[in-house]
Amino acid sequence: MLSRILRNFATERAAYKPKYFNQDQIDFYNREGFVVAKQVLPRSITDNLQKWAREMEDLPETPGKWMKYFEVTKGQRLLCRVENFLPFFPELREISYGMVTDMSSDLFGEQAVIYKEKINFKFPQGSGFAAHQDQPAFVSFGCKKLLTVLLPIDANTRQSGGLDFVRQHHIPAEILPQNSDGSLRTDIEAKLNWIPLDAHGGDLVFFDSYAPHRSDVNTSASTRRNLYLTYNPLSHGSWRDKYYEEKRRVFPPECERDPTKDYSEGAKVFNVANPIK
Repeated sequence: MLSRILRNFATERAAYKPKYFNQDQIDFYNREGFVVAKQVLPRSITDNLQKWAREMEDLPETPGKWMKYFEVTKGQRLLCRVENFLPFFPELREISYGMVTDMSSDLFGEQAVIYKEKINFKFPQGSGFAAHQDQPAFVSFGCKKLLTVLLPIDANTRQSGGLDFVRQHHIPAEILPQNSDGSLRTDIEAKLNWIPLDAHGGDLVFFDSYAPHRSDVNTSASTRRNLYLTYNPLSHGSWRDKYYEEKRRVFPPECERDPTKDYSEGAKVFNVANPIK
């Protein structure tokens, strides 16, 4: 089945001319479900990612703008994620809509468009993210073909809570059995062959929305921050604005929440397998 699907990929992509990835890298992504591009991010971006992350960390919780989400670890409220920041960071917006969009297009074999963006903050002793697939978080608009790009802001190592992936488990494109929070069922997770994937500033890690992945607690003395950009083929629609519109409605940041409202249903889609409260 895998060989037949890969042949179909090749046929669909015949008219598209890649700009960044060569055919071996594209074939690797289609076969494995992820690919790492080492030290390809422009130095001007890599050198500023930590500064921009600090600026986002310091942003006040403001209704209607960037979206800050928190976890509680050992009784301490810690920033876990910031979303919807591209409108406020023009240099990040430029690389996200430019080079990284083009690289994602290479892997789709057609024009890509950004679906969402986030930075995950994992402070020392910050919680890990349970084993999961991203696809269940992307069901709102019927998109069944997406990929996410990891831009490490800090080193992703075993100590800092770097990611683990499962190879060749994105084909066929199906959602594996889940727990109520969207994480993979424990018996399913135990059967999968997990491989560690360390990455550093300047690297880009592209992975399919059906590729299982997870990360552990940050046991290092330093914060580990990761920027993630998610894309879908433009032929499937352009959904970023509607995505954030819907997320604000059903799972808003704390500063926008109605204390009389229950957001647990929205969390099933917009808070999959993560420690955000």
